[in-house]
Amino acid sequence: MMRLTALRIFQIAVVAAALAAASSGGAQAPGAPAKPAPGFPMSAFAGLGSSIAQSSHFGEIGWTDEQFGAFIDGMHAAFEGKPFEMDATAHRLSAEVSRRIDEIDAGTKSPPQGDYPLAAYSAFGSSVGLGGHFGEIGWTDEQFGAFTDGMRAAFRGKPYDVGDPSRLLADEMGKKIAAIESAGQPAAEPFDPGKLVAYMKDATKRYHLQLSDSGLGYNVSVGRNGIRPRPGDTVVISCDALAADGTTKLSQLSSDRIRSKLAQMFPGFREGLQMMTVGSRAVFVLPPALTFGHGKWPEGVQEGSPLIFEVTLIDVVSPPSTP
Repeated sequence: MMRLTALRIFQIAVVAAALAAASSGGAQAPGAPAKPAPGFPMSAFAGLGSSIAQSSHFGEIGWTDEQFGAFIDGMHAAFEGKPFEMDATAHRLSAEVSRRIDEIDAGTKSPPQGDYPLAAYSAFGSSVGLGGHFGEIGWTDEQFGAFTDGMRAAFRGKPYDVGDPSRLLADEMGKKIAAIESAGQPAAEPFDPGKLVAYMKDATKRYHLQLSDSGLGYNVSVGRNGIRPRPGDTVVISCDALAADGTTKLSQLSSDRIRSKLAQMFPGFREGLQMMTVGSRAVFVLPPALTFGHGKWPEGVQEGSPLIFEVTLIDVVSPPSTP
């Protein structure tokens, strides 16, 4: 699974939006200047910032308020076009943060290692800001300030709520980032639908899959307990996405610890995750009808192609029961 690189902060938000059944809209034209994000209240930016900070465990890795403040200062510097430079010390801090996050994900913790100057935290923050293209997606100073305020609130244990506006904002953010990163790259030809049946037959043998009536290919291992997600539950998953060739990593659809309502995910995940229990792993091969269908496909993903996901179900959160 992915480490906490500078891009992971951004990818958590984008992947959560991409895997959700969000409303489709026109993507930003490659190379076009990003437009501001109208129509979103400041609470949407704050909620998105809180969600990303929570998913990245910033409040659990042992940083002080001063250290986290230096990290946020570095993000602001990158947003303003004046990033702090990553040196050897900042790279060691990045590796240490990755180690701490991996331990938290695994349910273990050890004391922080190393003593880093505040400049290293600022440089790491700038690296995250640059990796997320925050200065290129058309946000205003006020919007980015609300976003980092949401991160600060989550770090202090008082996160902002994440509602539909925040999820729609993440979706828009993902489209703009994809357009920035795909600028100048030739678009792939759509997948030939006439080859889908043969492809799924071959994938069934290659990955030892079973096929559901919907066409979902699945291979699910046994988990730690018998808790299965139900339609009204929220799930926490990690997933690695691969293109139809089985080797090309689709980073825009891959990340660690995505938290989403099951009902908001696309059809193949809604079906497949209900076959899993907490702690289990699965390989899903999803035909296009169970992912993006006839809607807008993410930049860099071959339109109409089957997609392969290696998924771990980390947690299931059921809604509170009504009296």
